[in-house]
Amino acid sequence: MPDDTQHSDSPGTPPVNGGSRTTRLLTADHADLVRAALMVVFALVGLQLLWAARFLALTAFIGILFGLGATPGVDALERRGLRRGIGSPLIIFGTLALLLSISLWLAPTLVNQSQELRTRFPLAIEKVELWLGSHQPRLLDALAGKVTVSPPSKVTAPSTTTVPTTTTAAPATEQTVGPATGAPPRQGRLVEALYRQGGKLKQLAFGILTSTLAVFGGLVLVVFIAVYVAAEPDVYRRGLLLLFKPRTRARLDPVLTAIAAKLRRWLGTQAIAMLIIGTVTTILMMIIGVRAAVPLGVIAGLFEFIPNIGPTLSAIPAIAMAFADSPEKALVVVVAYWGIQFLENNLLIPYLMKEQLDLPPALTLMTQVVMAYVFGFLGLFVATPLLAAVFVAVQRLYVVYDPVITPAPGMDTVTGTGTTA
Repeated sequence: MPDDTQHSDSPGTPPVNGGSRTTRLLTADHADLVRAALMVVFALVGLQLLWAARFLALTAFIGILFGLGATPGVDALERRGLRRGIGSPLIIFGTLALLLSISLWLAPTLVNQSQELRTRFPLAIEKVELWLGSHQPRLLDALAGKVTVSPPSKVTAPSTTTVPTTTTAAPATEQTVGPATGAPPRQGRLVEALYRQGGKLKQLAFGILTSTLAVFGGLVLVVFIAVYVAAEPDVYRRGLLLLFKPRTRARLDPVLTAIAAKLRRWLGTQAIAMLIIGTVTTILMMIIGVRAAVPLGVIAGLFEFIPNIGPTLSAIPAIAMAFADSPEKALVVVVAYWGIQFLENNLLIPYLMKEQLDLPPALTLMTQVVMAYVFGFLGLFVATPLLAAVFVAVQRLYVVYDPVITPAPGMDTVTGTGTTA
């Protein structure tokens, strides 16, 4: 005897217990809508949490970048029979010990010349202001702001009548009297403008990392993330791939490999370029006779990590220090920095990185400005490698790999696997 409680989806079978196929379809559609709404909510919450921990995320990205840079050294030690768990901290902490040894070796020179740089830099800025006031006053007003001189107040003839002090005392706000002889305004406007912008520059440079403890904690986090990533990079890559469907993993696996290779090559190129640019800049500043040549070379080497903007920023203190001696020496320094950057962009970088990424300069500059505005100096620091990672992903996912434009013969256009007749 047939069971009346069983439902049949065959055509022509009437629904049982008041149910209908339309009701069941609506129920399935509602479930899909609820699922989609929950996914949107979880995505928004995840983005909000990521924004709240944005500086932590950027710090972690720096650690991953340095970990990828240490991977070739760890691989070489592994081929010699040393375990990766030992080779990774050996490479990372060995590099830190080498940098610390170089810093201690250069410490006396750096301390003395850095003190001289701090003392003479304001004097150099004032000398630049004197020259601008004589040759380019409009440019000086644009840089330091105009100085409005109040007209001379009308002063009556002095009276011999004794006036009580209480009746002649003027408010402090009315004692400002402009020079009647037309004397030039006092100097130091550029220095004062720099001091006025000091708070904003500090906020741009350090963001929320205003305490020594936070900076130290960030450095420790970067070091240990680099150690873990260099020790087991495949573990983290497989963990990331497990977040996606199996069909998507087949496409993302080579993309992650390409991103890691590109970032590793870029970081190695930048490290060599920083060392060469810092050394060459120091030698040239010594030859030209610019004071504090060693700190200026260190600044040039460190700022080399930031393409486009970094070399320009590193040239400003060197030009100012040279201008303190003479405008001609400052011009020589400008030519020297321009020559260093010309040789770097046309000889050094193409030689070190034969397979260049070719990031669009306008896009790179715009990314740096946006990241610096939103995240401060930390965002400016990671802008270029982050853009490089996104650029490689776009190339691999949407340009190079496009089964609609260039389908390979005998390949499935959906899965990318081979097909048989």
